[in-house]
Amino acid sequence: MTAKVDGNRKKRMDGLSSGFQEILRKQPVETLVTNGETQRIWAKEERPSYQAFLDENKRILDPHAVEHAKTKEFLPPFLVRILGNTQDLTVDETTTFEKQVVIEGLRGQDSILSLKEKLIKEGAIDGNPRIFLLPHELQDETLLGECYVQWSGFGLDSWPPKFVVMQELKGFEIVVTVPAMDSAVWEIVKGSRRLKKYCTRRLVFDLMPDTTVEELKRLLEQKLGISSAKQLLSAEVDGSFFGAAGNYFIDLDDDALSMKDYGIDRFGYIIHFRVNRFDSNGNFDFDNVNFLEGCQIDSH
Repeated sequence: MTAKVDGNRKKRMDGLSSGFQEILRKQPVETLVTNGETQRIWAKEERPSYQAFLDENKRILDPHAVEHAKTKEFLPPFLVRILGNTQDLTVDETTTFEKQVVIEGLRGQDSILSLKEKLIKEGAIDGNPRIFLLPHELQDETLLGECYVQWSGFGLDSWPPKFVVMQELKGFEIVVTVPAMDSAVWEIVKGSRRLKKYCTRRLVFDLMPDTTVEELKRLLEQKLGISSAKQLLSAEVDGSFFGAAGNYFIDLDDDALSMKDYGIDRFGYIIHFRVNRFDSNGNFDFDNVNFLEGCQIDSH
């Protein structure tokens, strides 16, 4: 048995220097138990053995380096704009948000779900809201660090991200397009009226299946300032609603009918808006041209 032990010891010492072999032949003068594991501590020549103790008053790291590291680990503070409980989901330069919240202390590896939970914990939102980096709706598993892409116009080219929070849909989402002529923006420059903005607008609404055409027109009147009596609406729907292939355009000419009656809640793609510029006799309505603001029309 002794020979076997001596053989194992000799094998373990092969290749070691004579000085290190001498250390291994000595018995440890102390043992240190760490996390249940015993370690041997060897005394140096003519010196007591050394054991490290934690000095709580000693700073190992430079505090300035720590603060700098935190700035790299955490996202810079970013603004979250929260849309209130409204059917108008359009986000543009005219949108009024219910509240705006500055978020700090999140990392790039945190997810959109983490952002939702933080907003809920701070009482900024409730329920299961939707988070957007317009025009993109973000999924819960998306990481905050992924919310930046250097593609101009893609909607993810701003850092830190500019999030928009919308409440969970109560019904269904539908887009209403308004032609540039009916959504033009004019301004006064040196006493003269000049065209400032001329482009098609895309208005977004959260509608219920039982929302009537008249109710939608009232929403549009609030948004555009154009009387519901002057509005003409048409919808593009999937032809399967009529038992046919392809898309169909239908006029929403009965104000009493609902979105469900027209099949828009299930088959609708988009609703198109235009202004009725003629009176009941088919003549151009010169008395109501306020929606053509900036145009000079002479009726004589």
